[in-house]
Amino acid sequence: MKRWLENELVCPECTTGKPALSLEIEKIQEDDVIEGRLTCPQCRQTYGIHEGIAVVVPEKTLPVTRETGGYNSQAMLQSYLWSHYSEFFNGPDATDAYKKWAAGFQPEDGWAVDIGCSVGRLSFEMSRTHTRVVGVDTSTAFIREARKIAASRCLDFEMVVEGRIKKRRQSDLDPRFRYDAAEFIVADATALPFASDRFITAASVNILEKVPDPALHLAETDRVLDKHRATFLFSDPFTWDAAVSDPDLWLGGRNSGPFAGRGMDVLSRIFEGGHGFFSPKFSIQEKGELLWKIRKTDHLWEYITSQFIIGKRDSQ
Repeated sequence: MKRWLENELVCPECTTGKPALSLEIEKIQEDDVIEGRLTCPQCRQTYGIHEGIAVVVPEKTLPVTRETGGYNSQAMLQSYLWSHYSEFFNGPDATDAYKKWAAGFQPEDGWAVDIGCSVGRLSFEMSRTHTRVVGVDTSTAFIREARKIAASRCLDFEMVVEGRIKKRRQSDLDPRFRYDAAEFIVADATALPFASDRFITAASVNILEKVPDPALHLAETDRVLDKHRATFLFSDPFTWDAAVSDPDLWLGGRNSGPFAGRGMDVLSRIFEGGHGFFSPKFSIQEKGELLWKIRKTDHLWEYITSQFIIGKRDSQ
């Protein structure tokens, strides 16, 4: 964990006050805390830092971070590395979705948070336009890889061709990425470990349908965004799944109730002040959709249409 995050993290377990965590360092290399712990002065909950990775999640989320399958599996890791970075090694069928998402950011004097950052591509894009960027994800494997890329400043991984046959992919990345300005931690999108109003920009790309309480994710995003000047990039394919979240909590994909209708329509209403999620509301600057792909093997792909909204608030 980069030392510049030391005074920025708060306790995700505390529902009031959100006190800053105190850092105890056991091992440090230059400005990177390799081993240590963070402690809440209020509830005394501790959060570990191991091999440079800070895990700052509520106790209920810990089992997710320790899973060896799903988003922590090697197969999923190589799939997302291709999805994020394939254009840099001229991968066949590479997508330019991340460049298009990043085009919504303007140079800003302030911090950004990438919620559900996966292996870090959008965080690195945001480092070009913001003072600091913090990427968060519940996948320890994803966070480890994003930190590895930041340290080596290049891409180096194996991707599956078929079965146990693999091929190596190596490449340089965008020389404009400011790797020292980005850091990655394990954190929960529904219990963000940051003080209120800390960020001027937030991104939530393709995770709303993957959290158990979508409304809480949006509420937490609003809490950590500046109330006077902020940009929010939201994107999602709205592939609601009852195995992930109760259908009564879906923000769209429903035939009745306050969130009836298609997800994009519901989120548009929410951005513009409907349902009381965002205060103050966001002015929608742009809406659209992007093709996003995940490669699993040479002959197995996922093709996803992710709909996006860019919202701004500016009371100055």
